[in-house]
Amino acid sequence: MRILLLESDLILAQALSDALREVGYDPIGPVTEVDDAIALAEQFRPDLALINIDLPAGPGLGIVVARTIARNWNIKSLFTAGDKEIARRNRDVAFGYLASPATVSELVECIEAIRLIRKGEFPMKIPKRLSPFL
Repeated sequence: MRILLLESDLILAQALSDALREVGYDPIGPVTEVDDAIALAEQFRPDLALINIDLPAGPGLGIVVARTIARNWNIKSLFTAGDKEIARRNRDVAFGYLASPATVSELVECIEAIRLIRKGEFPMKIPKRLSPFL
């Protein structure tokens, strides 16, 4: 499963990328900028984007990315940080919101739940920190 990483903290994003690769995912990025994320989404067409709503260039810009990649390539996101109410208002372009701070194992649980949802199946267990937008 290809996963685009858009995160405000590049050190955290690199650690997440490494951890996701170790458990068998194909991380794309990580990036911290809107234009870079959109370009990578166009080039690699990931199955999922992990998006921090608030980026170094400004709060809420992760939503711009989520809306753009959903509209252009039908790529849905998991919001991983930022204002939960803003995330809820943009539920049409995301699978859900993962409350911070989350461990790598919690993130993997969320990705696995999303993988099942993408296949039209319902996960047996919804991870505790995940607020799904079903």
